[in-house]
Amino acid sequence: MIRQHPSFALTRLIAVAALLFGTACAQLTQPSTEAPAPGPDDELSAAFDELVETLRAVEADIRKSPSFGDEHEQVGGYRHILRAIAKGMEAEILQDADYPYFRILDWWLREGGDNPDQRYAFTPIRGGETYRVWGELGSATRVEFQIYAGRPWDGSGKSAGYLAFEDIELADDGSFEIFLAAEEQEGNWLPNPAEGTTLFARHIYGEWSDERTGEVHIDRVGYEGKRRPPESANELAARIRNAAVMFGTTARTWPGFVAQRYVGAREKNSVSAPYDTYALGGAKGRWMSGGYFELGEGQALLIRMPATNARYQALQLTDMWFASLEHGNQVSSLTAEQSVLAEDGAYWYVISNDDPGYANWIDAGALRRGTILIRWDGVLGTLPSEQYPSAETVAIESLSERIPGFSVVNPSEREAARAARRRHLQRRSHR
Repeated sequence: MIRQHPSFALTRLIAVAALLFGTACAQLTQPSTEAPAPGPDDELSAAFDELVETLRAVEADIRKSPSFGDEHEQVGGYRHILRAIAKGMEAEILQDADYPYFRILDWWLREGGDNPDQRYAFTPIRGGETYRVWGELGSATRVEFQIYAGRPWDGSGKSAGYLAFEDIELADDGSFEIFLAAEEQEGNWLPNPAEGTTLFARHIYGEWSDERTGEVHIDRVGYEGKRRPPESANELAARIRNAAVMFGTTARTWPGFVAQRYVGAREKNSVSAPYDTYALGGAKGRWMSGGYFELGEGQALLIRMPATNARYQALQLTDMWFASLEHGNQVSSLTAEQSVLAEDGAYWYVISNDDPGYANWIDAGALRRGTILIRWDGVLGTLPSEQYPSAETVAIESLSERIPGFSVVNPSEREAARAARRRHLQRRSHR
């Protein structure tokens, strides 16, 4: 490999920063025209070269992906690359297991079949050490915590601990305090095993209201108020290399996952039998179903989803890169609380590109194909077969004949629903 001069690495860094954070970065910082003396930045430059090479290799793979179809999917592919870069930067370069802050995955950085009804929070941790987690439930239906060892989402790790909402003691005002530790603690305790690497927190919202949406924070016990020591060039270089690995893994995993687990696993425009996600590294009591939709002109996919005793159930769409669709200004997901129950005791959902006038419309936007994710939370035991969802393709003009008690909404009601969703997400993400 030909080693480029460190000043070129700095130029590339500024260019990437300009892409991620705005052109002002490039305007405020100009690369030096003088060659710096050799030193620790040689290792930084080498690490940065690896990051840039990974970026180019990933772009080539994305362009070869079956998900890289029409113009809308191509745009989604490049957005997928850029989001993966941002995730890698935050997770591997900015976060610190000794001085932790939660990294939030919300509508801003969508990936991995993310659920619009959830606010995901991640932080690295040191296995076996003690951490204090604190926050409040707010308007969420539930909050839960999970420890990962490695990366279960790409097959190189596992779930190493879980604290369900039902097992968390809340104060009268909805606040909570939880300790992660190897040894048992009084109150809310989540065992932190030696192999633990990541803490994952979820706030789950059945209703998207204007109420306080809750919060979550973390401290490593004994490190509060300590000054964080400066890192060496070698330490930062290692972080850059880790970011390249995470970026490459994230960017390549999800389109491959869609191709294997959705497009290649079953007939289009159908949904699978529900399965227990805990066996696959997910949360206890969480069941899922899914499928792959592909719509022709004038077509809609009709999903029938019987009511259940689950504490939460919902349906959403993702694109071919496994990112949730725009869900603040587009109703691309609905919970049971947000849906109209039909006369037969089931929720009927219409997935289409154009508004069919039905209350439970799942807006696919401009996408002709993507994935369907159905979730149930707080399931005790198993879901009986009579509560399984089903799917069928129909012509849009025949929907009113197919859905019992076809519930109509007008354009102003649609606008009000979108405005309420956007307002809730602004409060939830503090953006």
